[in-house]
Amino acid sequence: MPRNARFVAPAGATALLIILGGCRTPGEHAERFAVGEIMLHSHFAANLRALSVPGGRLSGTENARQAEEFIAAQARSYGLRNVRFHAFEMHCWRDRTTDITLLVDPPRRYEGAVALGRTQSTPPGGVTAELVDVGDGRPEDFAAKAERLAGRFALTRDAGPTRWRKLELVRQYGGTGMLVMMPPEREPVIGNGHAEPRPEPAAVIRHDADLLARLAGGETLRLNMSLETENWVCRPRNVIAEIPGRGPYAYEVIIVCAHLDSWHLAEGALDNGSGSTTVLEVARALASSGWRPRRTVRFIWFMGEELGLCGSEAYVRDHADELDDIVAVINLDMPGRPQQIGHYGHPEIEPFLQRFVSDLSAYGLSPEIRTFRGTRSDHAPFMRAGVCALAIAGDIGPGGRHYHTTGDTYDTVDRQGTIPTAAVVATLVRRLADADERPTVRLPSSSDAAE
Repeated sequence: MPRNARFVAPAGATALLIILGGCRTPGEHAERFAVGEIMLHSHFAANLRALSVPGGRLSGTENARQAEEFIAAQARSYGLRNVRFHAFEMHCWRDRTTDITLLVDPPRRYEGAVALGRTQSTPPGGVTAELVDVGDGRPEDFAAKAERLAGRFALTRDAGPTRWRKLELVRQYGGTGMLVMMPPEREPVIGNGHAEPRPEPAAVIRHDADLLARLAGGETLRLNMSLETENWVCRPRNVIAEIPGRGPYAYEVIIVCAHLDSWHLAEGALDNGSGSTTVLEVARALASSGWRPRRTVRFIWFMGEELGLCGSEAYVRDHADELDDIVAVINLDMPGRPQQIGHYGHPEIEPFLQRFVSDLSAYGLSPEIRTFRGTRSDHAPFMRAGVCALAIAGDIGPGGRHYHTTGDTYDTVDRQGTIPTAAVVATLVRRLADADERPTVRLPSSSDAAE
């Protein structure tokens, strides 16, 4: 060949050389590209900053609508397909004012008190009643004070059963309402109260050692609760986007999801702007790789999680005929720095996950595949329907103390630590979608109640 001549390989041969480099498949090349894109050119912080706005993203509000539109627009700009909204109906709620006053001399008003979800406004002037201490609020605690609870407020610690279960017991024993007291080191944490709008007031206050001492000493104490809240029927929208599958397994689906809504006390950055933007980052990186998966990958941002998993419940209900085709659901709720992977009651996937963890040794994931418990995030409706649900257990760092409080802002999120989670999830999604054989089975549906 003359010295100045060049060998030009046919286009197909060039593609073959690229594909066979290192004996890697197109999917493996896409996986490496996606991981590099996440680690070198992450959009995580910018997207999180855009979602983290004062007032959060409470379902049914203008902030929430704008967040839905933002996610859909970003998904389209990243080249995702079939971007669409899934609207559903739910009871929305927010509080305007929460005034809790202990009627001692002088009266003690609790600064920073927060009402619990779906409590209705009290009459003008509020509701006044005596306090009865029911400790951690377990059924036996309520039963021990059964004769005293009628017409009185139940005082309980932020421990034991969920708050809505405690409110069921308050109603069972004829109580007027419920007051939750935080531990000494925590500020009031907002959360669910009633499952549907109800008149029994419920609120959370800071720790008050003097109040507890007075009650322990046998003193009768009276409390006034004055709440102004809004309850209305709204139609939030889950946001859906896809990387379509190809070939005979295209009808099977891998779902990657997070809840987009938040409470309204702050910016909702940790819970769950961090999960929503991690899903968006996974979607961006995989789409930009040009990957054509065997199975369809569906990304879903759910609304209504904070007020009772309403969006994911609606999705499972409205897509019941597709549940057999869902291979796995990966739910990201405050993911943090990746530490351990696990499933919710699907041991058949453990060999697949063990190989996956072994291959990703550089991330320092625990070699033990964990069996998770709990039904308080958007994996739960799928889990109850027998679909394999997966999660990444992570370290959310010191920002975790701001969960559901006025401190949940952009600066509380460990952004550097969360980015590797996107890389881990992108790799897991790629391998699930391209697996030669489906690694999961659908189990019989369960009637376990959500908590």
